[in-house]
Parts: sequence; C-alpha cells; structure tokens
Amino acid sequence: MTELLARPPDGVVTLRWLGQGGFLFRSPGDVTWAVDPYLTNYSSGPSRVERLNPPPVAPAELAVDAVLGSHCHSDHLDPETLAAVAAHTSAEFYTAAEGARMLGELGVEARRVHTVAVGDELTLGDPARSDVRVAVVFAEHTGDAVGFVFTVGRGGRTIRIYVTGDTLFNERLFSPATQDVDVLCVCINGRGGNMTYEEAVELTRRLAPRVVIPMHFAVMPHNTIDPQLFVDAAHAAGLATETRVLGVGEATQVPG
Repeated sequence: MTELLARPPDGVVTLRWLGQGGFLFRSPGDVTWAVDPYLTNYSSGPSRVERLNPPPVAPAELAVDAVLGSHCHSDHLDPETLAAVAAHTSAEFYTAAEGARMLGELGVEARRVHTVAVGDELTLGDPARSDVRVAVVFAEHTGDAVGFVFTVGRGGRTIRIYVTGDTLFNERLFSPATQDVDVLCVCINGRGGNMTYEEAVELTRRLAPRVVIPMHFAVMPHNTIDPQLFVDAAHAAGLATETRVLGVGEATQVPG
C-alpha cells in the first residue's frame, strides 16, 4: 500500500484524489479506505467512457481495508473496479441498499457487504486497532444516496473529513455530524443532480472547514467543469478556508 499512499504521522491524514468523486485515504493507525473509486472507463450506457484523464490506479492494486460507496451510479460504484478489489483484497464494502444489491450480484460475499443508511455510525478496519470512525449523512441525489463524515485519530488529535458524494444543495446537508469538519470534499459540477460551484462555495462558507477540495470534474467529457470557477468564487466570497485543487491521482496531507 505504501506505493499508493504514504502512511501519515500522528495527527495527519493522507488522501489521494482518484478522479470524479473518488478518494483514497490512509490514517496514522494504518487504516486504508476508498470512497467511490471509479478506476475504469465502464459505463452503464452503450459505449465506454472516453476519459479525460486515465485512472491513476489499477483496480486490482487498490489494496484497502474498506470501500465506501455513496450511491449506485457506475462512476461511483463501478462494478469492474469493485469486482477487482473484491477478488484481490479482503476489503469490506459499505453502501446503501441499492449498492449492496449490486455487490451481491457481482458475487461479493454477503459477510463483506454492509448496508448503511443516514444516521449510521461505523468503525473501519479492525475495531481493536482502528482510528477511523464514520458517520453516514444525508445527500440529495438519486435513489438512496448518502455522504460520509470520517473522524480520524484517537484522543484529542482527530481530523474530521466530510465527503459529500453527489448531492444537490439542501439545508439537510447541515447537521450535527457535518459541523466542525476540518476538510470538505465537495462536488462542484452543477449537473446530473449535483450542486453548482456557487452552491459549493456557500456550503463551504457555512461549514467553514480549514481545507476544501473540489471534486467531480476532469474525468467525463460530458460532465466536468473548470475548477478555477470554484476557486475564483471562493476568493470573491472572502472565504478563510484554504482551497486545494488536486489533479487526478494527486495526493496531499491534511494535519489536524
């Protein structure tokens, strides 16, 4: 796993943007997990996707303790990626009911598939050593979409990361679970059931994280946006939050 993402020191989380809504994370306690990894050019339509950027990781190389899926669209729960991860790792899978059914159809063992819903709280990896807890939060998209808030670390040195998944802007995005987050990973493309970049700036303003990472661009030609629009709007709004625009496959570290 070291070649994909370095293990961070205490009080730090390492993350890597996989493109679209996908992220790879590693905690100081050496828990590794992925959210919405789309690592092929699979499409549920008649032809495969002509990606703007190639997958930064081969699906079979995604050695993780857990995979979390925000909703059952193929650019988030990619059946080819998930089948490869299931075959080459012992990862556990966490997703809402629609995604859990799809994983069953792919032949993933039922004991490895965990159905989640808004309000659930989880621990990733071995409970005896894990330093990663998850709150499943509201998202307004298709079907039973959800978002995730990760609390990483032990004791007083924790980092909280909110991954919105795909979602429209909605007042229910503001909840006790999403307050006081350090990092916000937010969709900005403004189409296909996602908030606009202006709405993403407003979400950032109201949640006031230390760092915001825009996502859902630079992969699909028909569903992308220039992230500089978000950067400029955040600057115009006078946000104190640091904006980090990552390239597909780029890694960064976030201190607590």
